[in-house]
Amino acid sequence: MRDDVITDIVISIADAEGVAPRDLDLVLSDHIDIDSVGRLVNAEKGSWWLAFDVPGYTVTVWSDGSVLVEPKNAPRRSNAPV
Repeated sequence: MRDDVITDIVISIADAEGVAPRDLDLVLSDHIDIDSVGRLVNAEKGSWWLAFDVPGYTVTVWSDGSVLVEPKNAPRRSNAPV
């Protein structure tokens, strides 16, 4: 599931930017420890969420694998999956 979540994060950021994932001008590992995300996704039971910032956006990932990318100036909705 780790790789699926990382892929979903990259795709979601690319969608927000309006580009293909391969054209995204961002290295995700410059903004979050990808291995730590993988350990969290694979190990944690129950309900949780993780939010982190990349340039221009706040990314929120939920325990069910949902990913939300919001512009930094948008009100944060990190308490409920989309």
